[in-house]
Parts: sequence; structure tokens; C-alpha cells
Amino acid sequence: MSTEGNPDRKVTRPRLGPDAREHIGAHLQIVYAEIEGQPIPDEQVDLLLALRRAERELSRKET
Repeated sequence: MSTEGNPDRKVTRPRLGPDAREHIGAHLQIVYAEIEGQPIPDEQVDLLLALRRAERELSRKET
């Protein structure tokens, strides 16, 4: 659905039934269980540390 002609019009999406939600939830739990014990890759750790440093710098500038 497009709201091109009327940007204030809300797009309604079909809702999932309980069976579909249960099916999706079960598969998400399986996927999560597979990756749960794996270490965080170094690249992602580096990104998280850079974000932490940037947040600290911002908070120092605000005070």
C-alpha cells in the first residue's frame, strides 16, 4: 500500500494469527540458541568501544 497521495493516511498491515506467531517465535528461539554461546567478533567489539568513547566525549562536552 502506498500513502503517496495522502501522507497522513496510516497503512494497515495484516496481523499475524497466534499459530503464525508461535511458529516464528519457535524458529527465532532456535536461531538464538545457536548463536548464544558464540563470542562477539573483534570488529563488533571495536565498534562498541568506539561508540562508548564517542558517548563519553559527548557527555563531557555537555557538562
